[in-house]
Amino acid sequence: MDRCPPQELGIAPHGRGAAQAGRAQLQFELEIIAPPPEAAAPVNTFYVIETQDARIEEIVPAYSAQLVVMIRGRLIFDRPDDAPVAAGRVAINAPQLGIAPCVLEGPALLVGASLTQAGWQAIANLPADIVHDRLLPADTVLSVADIRKLEAMAADCAAGRRTVRDLCAELAAILSVPRYRLRPEHVAVIEVIMRWLGSGFDPSLEELHAMVDISPRQLQRLSRRYFGVPPAQVLKRFRAIRAAMVLANPALPDGLRDEMLASFFDQAHLIHDIRRYTGRTPTQLRGNSLSTGLLDPNGHGDAASLLRGRREG
Repeated sequence: MDRCPPQELGIAPHGRGAAQAGRAQLQFELEIIAPPPEAAAPVNTFYVIETQDARIEEIVPAYSAQLVVMIRGRLIFDRPDDAPVAAGRVAINAPQLGIAPCVLEGPALLVGASLTQAGWQAIANLPADIVHDRLLPADTVLSVADIRKLEAMAADCAAGRRTVRDLCAELAAILSVPRYRLRPEHVAVIEVIMRWLGSGFDPSLEELHAMVDISPRQLQRLSRRYFGVPPAQVLKRFRAIRAAMVLANPALPDGLRDEMLASFFDQAHLIHDIRRYTGRTPTQLRGNSLSTGLLDPNGHGDAASLLRGRREG
């Protein structure tokens, strides 16, 4: 058997759930792992997904770029208006501006890294507004040596010789060494945009413009490169994702839900934006699924700073 013993997987039942698909109740285990300090700048979080089910159909929300290592099973993206694409043993999913239907064929075990906007550019140097919403060949982003190293570690983990935490450590080592040096003024603007997004559910564009010393045209250009869209659209996407996080995490206090609801014009506006950026309705977010589990604020770095530390109890 190629199954890593549970104690070696390092999977505490942080997120143990079931997703309803037809009449079948699908079972999975999900763990979110914080990056070590040296990888905190390029990585929002690491995550581990394991399932013994033969097939799980999911919708990946409009997330940042992802680096995924398949230990077992197969991951297939089935985006609208495009032929299904199967990820390799090492897969690079470019930043997503929209949702992406996918299929996880199991039994499956995978380790993923969610990259920050700066982390994506430091490793790929590919503008988000050009390469978004697509699966990229691993060798367009990683060196051949790094790909081989990750493939070998995945094989070792499948055979029980290494653990998923060993694989996370190797990913952290690779991602903490940038392949491209970002211009300091670009990094400063990214940090300002993230502070602006974290200042409230619906901060004004005027507040952002007052926080930077570049022209609105330059701000739009940098926002497109690192976030894929201008600041107003960045806010719209982040607001919807954070609203989904609030609805998917009942431990968050009622006051925070009130703040979130007040940032939308009405309920129809809330439902429209959440569906657009997560592929789910607010009611569906209250169920257990992989995509809902990945909406834990602890897995979203600065994007969820507004929510972390505000759980009830």
